[in-house]
Amino acid sequence: MRHLIAPFFCALAVGLFVALLIRAVRTDAASFVLIAMAGIAFFAYRAVVETRRAWPSFTRHLARRREMRREAQVIRINPPNTDIH
Repeated sequence: MRHLIAPFFCALAVGLFVALLIRAVRTDAASFVLIAMAGIAFFAYRAVVETRRAWPSFTRHLARRREMRREAQVIRINPPNTDIH
């Protein structure tokens, strides 16, 4: 399930830049506001691009796993119940 690792890290970076933006606005650090907004825009864009690129292989992998689960043979073990009268 490594298909969506890059979008996850991009979303994590967006969250960190949002925290930086909130902190910069509260402390009146105008130079960090621009950096935070640029980081949010870049990593949000990259998250969307990476998700759209990885989504087809991710859904194929899920379908393959679903098919493997459907084809799995169920083995039932019924030991003799000699101790029950």
